[in-house]
Amino acid sequence: MAQGILITGPIGAGKTTTLHEIEAVLDVPNAILDLDWLAWASPVRGTAHDLMLRNLADVWRNVREAGIAHVAMARMLVDPGEIADVQAALAGCDVVVVELALGADELRERIRRRDSGVELEEHLALIDRWEPVGADVVIQTVGKQPGQVARDVLGAAGWPLPSSRQGPA
Repeated sequence: MAQGILITGPIGAGKTTTLHEIEAVLDVPNAILDLDWLAWASPVRGTAHDLMLRNLADVWRNVREAGIAHVAMARMLVDPGEIADVQAALAGCDVVVVELALGADELRERIRRRDSGVELEEHLALIDRWEPVGADVVIQTVGKQPGQVARDVLGAAGWPLPSSRQGPA
């Protein structure tokens, strides 16, 4: 069976950074999907979530046809039903959901460093509304470098991490 990791967590938690670190250290054929990219369109008929799911199902079919059996994905999900939706779009894939967690003050600091203007205000408001959505594993990221978070995520999902591709700590 194919294996998947779905990384979720609040905005600014490091989901996309962790995704890139996973790709750098993983030693099996894999696909890395930032699910936000599968939802960005305007205007959208239906919801952005529905568009992302349709795109994900198509991308997953193409990935499987290419012989790839490991997929790591990232997206901030705000409802437990959204996790079930993503899992359903990945037919034949056993998905482990990992939440990256850190405190609201650290999240606000990260967002202020990277965003500005209207986007900054929108993202700060999202921090205050974040609620955990029922991940299989929660990984605290405070004080950890991205490479360590990636190794923690891979370990939590039971994916092997060869010592020759450990990457930076």
